[in-house]
Amino acid sequence: MTARHHAVVHPRELAGGIVSRHDRVLEWIALHVLASRLMADAAIVLPLLVLPMNTAAKVTLGVRSGSWILWGGLPMLQRAANKADARREAKADADHAALTHIALAVDRIEDGLDAIRGSM
Repeated sequence: MTARHHAVVHPRELAGGIVSRHDRVLEWIALHVLASRLMADAAIVLPLLVLPMNTAAKVTLGVRSGSWILWGGLPMLQRAANKADARREAKADADHAALTHIALAVDRIEDGLDAIRGSM
């Protein structure tokens, strides 16, 4: 754990820091199911499998999938967004550690200056 300073608040503390069980479940589904390679492959393969079939099968797949963006695009965008969120969180941790270090160094310098002023 890094040092703490009263003037430096971590971004997670500003946001409340509470993640509900529902949010954790949704995040797991987004990371492991929607953004999986299987979902991306299904978005590409299923329409190709239906091509030689009759019109009813093509229409059924069209109605079920809605559009390519639901099958392939959104999970891929979700995965990219999750990776960006992880990078932002890592940056917030690094920024918090740097600001805490600076604040503690400034406090030590001020204490040293006060000691010098007090001895004069």
